[in-house]
Amino acid sequence: MSGGDLYREHIFDHYKNPRNYGVLADADTVSEDANLSCGDEVEFYLKFDGNRISDIRFTSRSCAICKD
Repeated sequence: MSGGDLYREHIFDHYKNPRNYGVLADADTVSEDANLSCGDEVEFYLKFDGNRISDIRFTSRSCAICKD
């Protein structure tokens, strides 16, 4: 399997099974950003335990590469 095939397989796996995807209802911080050139939109949700991030989630309206 070539490097390109492994990369495509990795991207497809994350697209089908995104890690940490979803809304974090009790988030301490929510941030959003967009790539105006392609239309991708991403929101990040963070929960803190003191100075440490204890949970992180994201949602997006984007292509497969943005979910990787």
